[in-house]
Amino acid sequence: MFLMKGYTLREAAEALGVSIVTVRRYIKSGKLKASLVPSKFGDSYIIDDLPLLTKPLSDNTLSTQPIINRIEQLSQEVGYWKAKAEFLQERLLLLEAPKQTPKQRWWQRLFRPWQRIDKATPVTGAK
Repeated sequence: MFLMKGYTLREAAEALGVSIVTVRRYIKSGKLKASLVPSKFGDSYIIDDLPLLTKPLSDNTLSTQPIINRIEQLSQEVGYWKAKAEFLQERLLLLEAPKQTPKQRWWQRLFRPWQRIDKATPVTGAK
């Protein structure tokens, strides 16, 4: 086997601090220059030169701020909906709670007013 000059995908990924898949993406997009070299298990990429990293290779830093703002907005909305769900759950528990009054039969509710009248006015002897 001959001595290869340059970096393998694994070495480049470790040097850049990214995954091997990301290095492949950088090669396909043209951010890294590499050449295909025949090897024991098929063709493999050899990266000739790694750039000095003063900034990341991805240009997505400007487009992340709107996403971060949206995430913050959605987290606030989630907090609002959590509070609303807790409030509605408490109201539901109050509605489902058993009533404190004992259950009466229909005829007890019907004749109850007359029972009060009878107790209020004592009956005196017959005429």
